[in-house]
Order: sequence, then C-alpha cells, then structure tokens
Amino acid sequence: YSADDARNQNLPYNRRATELLVACGHNITTEHSPSNMSIGSAPPGGICGDAFVGRCHDDEIADIWERVDFTIDDANPRAEWCDVARRPGGGGSSGGGASSGGGGPRSLSGLMNQNAITAGPGAGANAGNSFAEGKGDGYTWSQNDEEVELRFPVSSGTKAKYVKVNFGRSKLKVTVAGQTLLNGSLGGVVAVDDSTFTIEDANSGTGKELCVTLGKKEGNTWPFVIQSELPTTTIS
Repeated sequence: YSADDARNQNLPYNRRATELLVACGHNITTEHSPSNMSIGSAPPGGICGDAFVGRCHDDEIADIWERVDFTIDDANPRAEWCDVARRPGGGGSSGGGASSGGGGPRSLSGLMNQNAITAGPGAGANAGNSFAEGKGDGYTWSQNDEEVELRFPVSSGTKAKYVKVNFGRSKLKVTVAGQTLLNGSLGGVVAVDDSTFTIEDANSGTGKELCVTLGKKEGNTWPFVIQSELPTTTIS
C-alpha cells in the first residue's frame, strides 16, 4: 500500500518499492488511474513516498485470512515470490487472469501475496528514476526486453585478449588487463549463448569502450541491472 496522493504531495521517489513492482512484472511506463491501481497512482515513474508491503494467506473456500511473515530477504526483487508473481496467474501484470484491466493488480494480495515491512525511498542497486538506462560506478547501462548493454571506458590500446568476461545465468564478472571492473549478481536471468562483448569507439567520440551485451532469458524489464560486489576501476 502507498498513498494515492503521494505524487501530489511531492513525496520522494521510492526506488526500492518500485523495483519490487517491476520485478513482479508491472509496466510502470503505462499510465494507470487510481481506480485500477491498488497500491497508488505512482506510474509512470514508479512509487512515491513510503510503501507498506505485507503477506497474507487468503483461502476463501476454507474461510481463512491470516498474516504471514514478510522478511527482509523477501524485500529483494530477486526473491522467489517475485518470479512467481510474473508467471500467468501469479498476480503480476504479466499474470493473465490475476490482473485487472490495463495491467493493474486486482488486489494487494494479488500483487504481492505477501508481514509487514516498510520500503523507504532509498536508492536501489542502480539508482535513478529510469529502468531503461542509467549509470553505475564507472560504467553506463541500458536495457530493453531482449538484452542489457553495459559500457566501460577503457584505454585506446585495449585489445580483446586483455578482456575476460565471465557470463553466468545470474552473475557477471568483467576483468580488463587483470583488473576487475565489475563483479556481482544480475537483476534477471541471462541467456549465456546470446551474450558477448566487443571493443568499440566510445559514444562520446573519444577513446574506446568495452561493450558487454547480455541476452535475456525472459523478455521482461529487470528491476536492477547488477548488484556490484566491487568498486569499478577505469583503465587509463
């Protein structure tokens, strides 16, 4: 739950809560009216202000409704329940019959089926208001439904033989000339066979860039690109 008038009150953008929304399969670029948006009218652009996230067990046939623990680990957009929500009937916007018109959830339990944690407006793994592109520590990234692209500035003399990229289904490690530029967990599942890297002229017009392309296993927006475990080093 979040306040319907959060945007009108100029409350801060809540990236963390929006990451959960996107992880469940909701398209935040589609305009929703408060009548069909159960947790507030934040899209497009995501949720503003504090958000209450809860989990319950709801069985209408057995006449059971009870709260169930919602843990810190459950607040991670890579949590298992987010994957379930994206599936048909799972409660997310890509969940077929579990959604109301326009991609909005039919109820709070339908959205997250998730006891209480407040997702404050702190920044996520890749801070910013856009899920289409952004900047990390020493790199830029962009994504569409089919792939993720990361670009690292490298020296003009960098050759492919100096580059080592470990592509995992959910992890990525990028090393250039023995220095690790990025190492962490990804925001979605990678199609390893559809992933590669190239060395190109920089978009800025000067220098070179290492371009790492990750093919997506599923055609959906990742709630974040990567949760880095190491600082980025720029090769000069």
